[in-house]
Amino acid sequence: MKLNNLEKISFGLGGGVNAIKTDFFVFYLGVYYLTIIGLNPLLTGIALFVALVFDAVTDPLIGAFSDRLKTRYGRRHLLMLLSLVPISISYILLFIPDSSWAESEIKLFLWLLCFTILTRFSVTLFDIPHRALAAEIPDSYEDKAKIMSLREGFQSLIALSHSFIILPLLNFNPDSSSWLNIGILGAILMFVFGIISIIGTRKLIPNLRTWNENITAKYNSRWKRLSLEIGFVFKNKTLLIFLLGSIFIQISWGLANSLTFLTHTKFWGFEPIQLQQFIIFYFCSAILSWFLTPKLVNIFEKKHIVIFSLIIIGLFQSLPFILYTIDLVPEQGSKELLIFLSIPLFITSTFALISLMTRESMIPDVIDAIHLESKIRQDATISSLTSFCAKCMTGFGQFFSGFILWLIAFPRGDIEPTSQQQESLAFFQGPMILILFLIPIFIFFHYSITRKKHRTIKEGLQDF
Repeated sequence: MKLNNLEKISFGLGGGVNAIKTDFFVFYLGVYYLTIIGLNPLLTGIALFVALVFDAVTDPLIGAFSDRLKTRYGRRHLLMLLSLVPISISYILLFIPDSSWAESEIKLFLWLLCFTILTRFSVTLFDIPHRALAAEIPDSYEDKAKIMSLREGFQSLIALSHSFIILPLLNFNPDSSSWLNIGILGAILMFVFGIISIIGTRKLIPNLRTWNENITAKYNSRWKRLSLEIGFVFKNKTLLIFLLGSIFIQISWGLANSLTFLTHTKFWGFEPIQLQQFIIFYFCSAILSWFLTPKLVNIFEKKHIVIFSLIIIGLFQSLPFILYTIDLVPEQGSKELLIFLSIPLFITSTFALISLMTRESMIPDVIDAIHLESKIRQDATISSLTSFCAKCMTGFGQFFSGFILWLIAFPRGDIEPTSQQQESLAFFQGPMILILFLIPIFIFFHYSITRKKHRTIKEGLQDF
């Protein structure tokens, strides 16, 4: 189906709900609980990992429920609407742990765990139906890249705008209320973006697919039907390859992003306000990748774009630290260093987004393949699995970053790290990512859906 400009903008802004949550969780949540709250980084990582395990159970159930939901408001928009108030409340509560708990890490841990789970669950209730819309709208191999680039492009720009706004508010004084203001601002923005997306895309509801369960209707038990339908999904080899490769990418990139703020401030010596200048380059890379990705998909196979992007990301993510070891970088904290680091940052960010947009455009291709095999269309169920992959950035990624900070004995509170701790931090945020990326590069070599194969799949789907 075709979207008009208002629908495209409304749909894209819906990505802001997940973008704001992810931006804070990936870059700032660990820093907040480490430096302001004083929670052990290993406990922070464990809390986010346990929340990820919870997601592993709830995400497919939300996806399956959304696919099968029948209401006058469609099977996507009602869930999106119901999620917005819980999102706002649970997100704000992350920022107000009781100050009297400073001596009790277990209480802080349980507070973080509880409201991390609630925030992620509420965002999932919006994000999976929204992702499913993105999977239902496009038709061809190339159109899928366009609509997914639209979604991810909006997400990237909103996340960057969020960081640009909150960086001046970051205050490492434990008595400051600025962090609560950040939470309130994020909650308001997520609510507004969600409402705009719901209202702006409501006219699509009559044109969306409805659930067809005739393949499994012979089973009286709902759980029997559900297990059989989800079984069709997990039996697909291409989906498993995609999921495994994406999980390793998100773990690696999540580790890098989780350590980015600390690396910039503690190793490279920048003040938080200086990092706003980096966001200008992030904006440029987001716009460039948004423009390039559909054009690249028109020329090259998607898996080749992903593999090449991962190689470039790994090399340029490692470059600043390598040059530092041979004394080829400007003085720490200087304007010259900002400019120097902006070049590899721009390249890694551009190819990271190209990789992400391309991988997201693979999802509808896989859905089509499973649809042909099973005769059942499960957009939200499969989108929930890819949503879980994205959450590995803040789940596994944050867990490993917390583990590394604990391993190198990185200090909590306002204590400055030693030079050895700083260099260890920068190594894990740089060269280690290239090493980790070798795994998903190998996995994506085995991804099998090509342009030619997808056309065959679409021809087969025309028969039913």
